[in-house]
Amino acid sequence: MSAPPPRIVVDNTVISTLQQAGVLARVLGFWPGRWLIPIEVQGEAAARKAHGASVTTTLSALSAQRIVEITAADPRLEGPLFAQLTRTLGQGESADIAIAAQRQLMAALDDRRARRACDRLSPPVPWLSTEGILGYAVADGHLSRAEAQTIWQATGILDPRRGVP
Repeated sequence: MSAPPPRIVVDNTVISTLQQAGVLARVLGFWPGRWLIPIEVQGEAAARKAHGASVTTTLSALSAQRIVEITAADPRLEGPLFAQLTRTLGQGESADIAIAAQRQLMAALDDRRARRACDRLSPPVPWLSTEGILGYAVADGHLSRAEAQTIWQATGILDPRRGVP
């Protein structure tokens, strides 16, 4: 595993998971300029009761530093797929996947239904999970394996099938 792909569209599940672990700005800051955040995802993250205000502040700071780019789906290019995906997925996941599909980028998401939707598209949209991002951070030397494990445990994801690669 080497550096992550050049551009990755990030969903709220990844943002919220990294924020819960207290490392959102730190981890995304390892690779400035790679991250696209759909405005629908920004809105979903901001609406979270537990940490919506802190996510909003963090994303604004990351955008000002050009670590992330807040983007809007192009209604002509991404609109049809977005509309199709919203039948079974949330607005943020749908925007994330539609943008990644039309711009030939990778989607970062943790929701199983969203990942399956990526796999069913033709061509499939490559996706990356939170633990995959942490795996890249270890491979690139930004984190030790022990640091990545500590962050992973702080995310609160208890699925035994998942973990830092």
